[in-house]
Amino acid sequence: MERYGPETYGENYADVYDDWYGEDGRMAISQIGAPDAVADGITDLADGGPVLELGVGTGRLALPLADRGLDVTGLDASPAMLGRLRAKPGADRITVVEGDMADPLPEAGDGSFAVVLVGFNTFFNLTTAEAQASCVAAVARLLCPGGRFVVEAFVPAPEAHDGLSVRTVDMDRVLLDVAAIDPDTQLITGQRIEISEAGNRLFPYLLRYVTPEQFDALAAGVGLSLEHRWADWSGTPFGEASASHVSVWRRPA
Repeated sequence: MERYGPETYGENYADVYDDWYGEDGRMAISQIGAPDAVADGITDLADGGPVLELGVGTGRLALPLADRGLDVTGLDASPAMLGRLRAKPGADRITVVEGDMADPLPEAGDGSFAVVLVGFNTFFNLTTAEAQASCVAAVARLLCPGGRFVVEAFVPAPEAHDGLSVRTVDMDRVLLDVAAIDPDTQLITGQRIEISEAGNRLFPYLLRYVTPEQFDALAAGVGLSLEHRWADWSGTPFGEASASHVSVWRRPA
């Protein structure tokens, strides 16, 4: 997809993101954790330490984390997304940074965070293997001894995401999803198509999916070891039939 950069997703989706994804993420490729469930889980894992969220967006997860008294930094490449976040009540409690997940906070000191979180499939917005590896290496540097890298993401099932699907049908709007999967590059190239009384609108997206095993290899390559893998934020055991995973890798203490 030409002219698709780190900020493209956010710039196209910022004005609809809260409506579409809000509390339940009903328009996403997969539904994972409600914000309060994620915030409770991260609060336990952070044990009072500072948290960095990569791909903070409009603050869907960062604001509940701040509500729990955590020191939260949120990074995103999209000025439009960050503008939406900054306009929300309580956003002043979050350190908001515009930047690229592939090279997050290069000026931050080593060991600055107890938890680095990439929620809700956001890691897949890094669309090359090189960018994904760069991100994980940066996370390892930013974690304090004993710190945790947390990812929630769908388990890739290319055949399930390929083609046309109907997301929602209302009296005045239809939302469709068209996706093409390249299993060799692991790229999902898609468009959300909104057809409404006000007109039609395209919402492009480009994702590079990663399997849980590939995540483990990336983490191990920078010295992080798998501590937990659940199917959801309730701690449901992860298995072959799981459609999503919450994975926690830890830096040695």
